[in-house]
Amino acid sequence: MATHDEQAKITCPCCRATLVVDRDTLAVLYHAEHREKASGASLDAALKELKEKEKQMTSRFQQAVADEKQRRALLGKKFAELQKHAADHPDERPERPFDFE
Repeated sequence: MATHDEQAKITCPCCRATLVVDRDTLAVLYHAEHREKASGASLDAALKELKEKEKQMTSRFQQAVADEKQRRALLGKKFAELQKHAADHPDERPERPFDFE
């Protein structure tokens, strides 16, 4: 049986942490959190998953680049059309609210 001078080690039933308590003062000297071991996933499986995620990110990036190029081309066409329209009709000014008074 433990003597009165020794420290008591108590395991928490909820979180399985270990508390070390002084028997004289009943103060907690220190505690150690419970650590669970690795889930057993192999390094090869983790590497395979990482490569798959990298492929997905690369494909998403390539899609975003293609979308941006298409968007720029469309905006360029719209700008050229509006510029042509402005060159063909230089006297047309947009109506302003002050012109209606």
